[in-house]
This record gives sequence, structure tokens and C-alpha cells, in this order.
Amino acid sequence: MYNSEKQQKIYIVDFLNIFSDFREIKYKRENIDFHLIKHTNKIKDTYDFFKLFFTKYIDHVKIKRSSQFYFVMKKLNNFEIVLSNIIKCYSNLNIKFIIIEDQFNKEILDKNKDDFLCQYFFYILSQNNDCTLISNDKYRDRQQYIKLFNFDISLQVMTLNKRTQLIEKSILKIELTKTISDNIISQKYNRCTIPKQKLNNIL
Repeated sequence: MYNSEKQQKIYIVDFLNIFSDFREIKYKRENIDFHLIKHTNKIKDTYDFFKLFFTKYIDHVKIKRSSQFYFVMKKLNNFEIVLSNIIKCYSNLNIKFIIIEDQFNKEILDKNKDDFLCQYFFYILSQNNDCTLISNDKYRDRQQYIKLFNFDISLQVMTLNKRTQLIEKSILKIELTKTISDNIISQKYNRCTIPKQKLNNIL
């Protein structure tokens, strides 16, 4: 997974952060309290989100369709078919879903596990690639949880085999060290995102 072409353009998408912004603005336009309905319509909203993301969103922030997209997320119930359909629908694009399926007993770890992984992959991939983060989360509280991730983590990776046009699933294990944690905490990010208050302009 890390054997990417030198200086490939990679976008790491903090999926739940951007998706939540999208849903909140969408329902605000309809005068609906998002917090009252956020557990409904999630599947339809997911399809609508990706339709927007791979058209108006990336056009607005001038992202080339030849780029590699890593969507980092927590596991969502009954979403594997949805994600497979998304990959097939946008088969002309380079998409990877990186899913953390583990549940952690410590609330701070479970709450921030996808945020941590966005920061981790930015650190790893930016060493040999032109890497950009798509997230409106500033991770201001990262010092509270990053060093708590001091154990190996298994992830599921979903992507499309361009030759066979079949969905491929694999397990990726990442090994964490104190050096990696220190570097994640101190790193600076290249960002390319639409602030939530301006997302309304493209909906």
C-alpha cells in the first residue's frame, strides 16, 4: 500500500468529518434539525455525498480526477454494499476506503480512531508523495489521544481491481512507535477543503 509512485498526488479524506458537514448543511437548507434525523436517510445521503464530492466539490477546490483518494472511516453498520457500489460507480477514479473496524474500550480512543488514522496516513504517505488532507477538523485535541495509540491496528482496505473490475478487500496492519507519534503531533498539513459555512454554495 505504501509503494506508491513517487510524488503521486494523494488526497486523504476524513470521511465522517466531511460527510457530517454535508448532511448538516443539506438539512439546514430544508429547515430540518440534522441532529434529530442524523440516524435516518444515511444510505441515500451517502450516495448524494459522493455524487457531490466527485463533481462540484473537487471542481470547486481544483482537484484533478487522476488523483488518488483515500477515504478514512470508522466501520458503519450495513455499509459494505454501499461502499462497494460507490467504488464501482466511480470506477474511472482511484479510490481506496480505509476502514477501522476495531472497537476500543477507552472512549477517547474509540471516538478519535478515524481522526488519528487520517493524521497517521498523512504522515506516512507525505514522505514520498504529494499529500493533501481533506478535513475541516483542526485536530486541536490530538495531544490528548495520539500517544494512546501505542499498539498495532488492523484495517480493512477496499478498492477496485482495474483489470478484473472486482472489489478487492485486504487487511492492513499498521505498527505504531513513539517516533511516529511524536512526528504526527508536530506535523503540519496541506489542506484542500471547503469550510462548512461555505459548503452551502455548492449544494
